Amino acid sequence: MGIGIWSMHFIGMMAYSTPIQLRYNILITLASLLIAMLTSGFALSIASRFDLTVTRLAVSSLVMGAGICAMHYTGMAAIQIQPAIHYNLVLVAASVVIAITASFVALWLFFTLRSLKQRFLRIVETSAAVVMGCAIAGMHYTGMLAAEMAPGAYCYGGAAFNSDWLGITIGMGALAVLSITLISLVYDAHLESRSRQDARRLAKLNQELQHGKNLLTLATQAAGIACWEFDLAGGRVLWIENDIDSLRASNLDPREHFDALIAGVHPDDLDAVRRRIRRAIRERRDNCELRMRVAGREGTIYLQAHARLLRDGHGKVTRLLGVSWDVTEQVRHEERRLQLQLQLQEASRQAGMAEVATGVLHSVGNVLNSLGVSAAMVTTKLRESRVGNVKRVADLLSAHSGALAEFLVSDPRGRELPGYLRQLGDRLIEENGKLYNEARAISEHVEHIDKIIAAQQSYARLGGVPEEIDVAELIEHAIALHFPVTDDFSVRKEYQPVGKIVLDRHKVLQILANLLSNARHAMRLQEGPKVLTVRLYAELPDSLRIDVEDTGSGISAAAMQRLFEFGFTTKKDGHGFGLHSSAILATEMGGELRAASPGAGRGACFTLSLPRVQDVADAQRLSA
Repeated sequence: MGIGIWSMHFIGMMAYSTPIQLRYNILITLASLLIAMLTSGFALSIASRFDLTVTRLAVSSLVMGAGICAMHYTGMAAIQIQPAIHYNLVLVAASVVIAITASFVALWLFFTLRSLKQRFLRIVETSAAVVMGCAIAGMHYTGMLAAEMAPGAYCYGGAAFNSDWLGITIGMGALAVLSITLISLVYDAHLESRSRQDARRLAKLNQELQHGKNLLTLATQAAGIACWEFDLAGGRVLWIENDIDSLRASNLDPREHFDALIAGVHPDDLDAVRRRIRRAIRERRDNCELRMRVAGREGTIYLQAHARLLRDGHGKVTRLLGVSWDVTEQVRHEERRLQLQLQLQEASRQAGMAEVATGVLHSVGNVLNSLGVSAAMVTTKLRESRVGNVKRVADLLSAHSGALAEFLVSDPRGRELPGYLRQLGDRLIEENGKLYNEARAISEHVEHIDKIIAAQQSYARLGGVPEEIDVAELIEHAIALHFPVTDDFSVRKEYQPVGKIVLDRHKVLQILANLLSNARHAMRLQEGPKVLTVRLYAELPDSLRIDVEDTGSGISAAAMQRLFEFGFTTKKDGHGFGLHSSAILATEMGGELRAASPGAGRGACFTLSLPRVQDVADAQRLSA
């Protein structure tokens, strides 16, 4: 701005026509340029104020107008002419008034620009520029009009310039400076605009970040989570956000009582935390899980923490950044759950013992029925036995021992005695055979009971653990227990090779025992052939089936609907436990127990489907 004002003044002086060539003092000319710059600086400082009172505007106008006049007349003083230039004081005063008034209007317009709307801004800017240009030009030419040169004056010393080339040079220099200034101002405005945009963007990001921080604080407060940063080298807490209510209630706030908190940590847990951190550092992991017990006012407080390891530029872990929360209730619930689980296991064990006892009674009861029938028959035979007639014959012979031959020949009783003895002997031999058979049956039944009890005890000890078994061998064992070799029943076996599979031997045997016992009972009073058919085959690649089919009394459609209900039975002396428990056991092993019957008197078929388990480890894992 100073160069623009000064170049206008100097080019205007070049346009001043004189009969002699004017010569200028370089230092004084440069001094006028300096005055123009200082005046411009003062004007811009006034225009950039936040407020501009009338008094300050008047004083500023005086200073600025005086500066413009000082620049002009200093430039005129640089002309080294003899005699000196004479000035018309009235015109000089007029030039000063023009400069002050123009400065007043220009400063007021520049200051007002900031409060105007965008659509009026260009008009006021143009008006301010026109007013300022006219003021400076008007002051200059009024001042030049006030200058009077004496006739015969001449210039001495100084520098003489060619007016045309000097004017062009100064004009182009001024335009160049103004262009550079304008470009700088535009670029500065662009940078300022970018800075304002960046500042607004940064402010928005800061606002969003603060909003997110507030939301995170609210969320962690609602969840009871504390955020923290710990300095490993200094052993101190650098920062904590939020409180844990249980710690604050126990006066163990880490921000105020960190030493008390550390002192309250269980020594074993404190050592475990240190070992976990050292292990995470050694394994180059970025995080680790921590849990510790703290002695609080109302009991032990369990704290869970997730820590992230922060490293410096050399890869050394210096800080821990993490979150922690109170898991006391969770631990107590887990302890209660474990206690209930143990109680449930104990109840299940006792129920299993009762189930084994019921199975033993159920199997033994079936044998005892047959044993009771045999014992009753022996009792009846012994009661009806004619063994006593042998003694009466012996007494009769003893009474006639003196004339035994005469008695046998002449006495009617003696003559019938040999035939009677023959009949009695035949009858006694027949009774002896029947009693022998019944005694043999009783012995077999007792032996069968011993086998049942031994088998039940054996499988009760092995029960509950899946193991690799031969299903065909297990079926053979079950058949041997419930279908001893007799002429009453025929057993047909149809086995396909399925190999050894992993199953719970005890559960499978208990199901088979129930099915075989029911089949025996259904066929015991049935007329016609009594045939039991047992099939073993692979149903699918991952499962097998066992069919137990009998030709017994069959199952009606109504009974089929309730067959597996607890307490339902078709036997007069049944308790309704066997099939119900067998269906449950099949489900526990991942299988299914089904029944089918064409109807009453037409037999029934029970099908046990079981999944294959390829290795013992999988079975044990599934059982666990």
